[in-house]
Amino acid sequence: MISTIPKENPNQSAIPPVESIAIPDTSPKFARKDFSAKVFALIVTTQVGALLAFGVPYAQTLAFGKTVLLKCHTYDPRDPFKGDFVQVSYDVSSKVDFEKFKTGDSVFLKLKKAATCWEPVSASKEIPKNLRNDEAVMKVVYNGANSSDQPISTGIEKFYVAEGSAQSVSSDGLVAEVALSSDGMPVLRRMLSGGREVGKN
Repeated sequence: MISTIPKENPNQSAIPPVESIAIPDTSPKFARKDFSAKVFALIVTTQVGALLAFGVPYAQTLAFGKTVLLKCHTYDPRDPFKGDFVQVSYDVSSKVDFEKFKTGDSVFLKLKKAATCWEPVSASKEIPKNLRNDEAVMKVVYNGANSSDQPISTGIEKFYVAEGSAQSVSSDGLVAEVALSSDGMPVLRRMLSGGREVGKN
């Protein structure tokens, strides 16, 4: 039995190709606007969160931190951009040994309450434990052996006052009322000169 293969009909028309169909964007406009609003809200929330993360520890320290009085003295009382301020250095830097520290090291000063102000009794790389009621810890940064004028940085060297009043602030009897957090971060409460608050009438 001989099978035959049907021949193609030359007159038969070819099947036309299927044309591609463009599908329009049917997503509602309000959905796209809602997405943009969420992105904007996320950016704002992130910025607000960063501000709170920066400010909350300071507020907590002022509210709940241990208050100490530190003897200090003034220098260079002028800022051309922000007005007058009291620039201070703290006497605690001249009463401890920093030989075992390198420039940029964090230093924990152990303070002890004296007759008028708190005095440093030791400096360590680790935060002191088991402090008594008359003891506190203050975290500073060591500036190096060549920084004889300012061997440490406390972060609270400036205190702004009313325009024109910085020159009248005397180093005699000048003390800083400082709040210390549990990990030693200092926050300046106020400056006292001769028993009176600087900047107050």
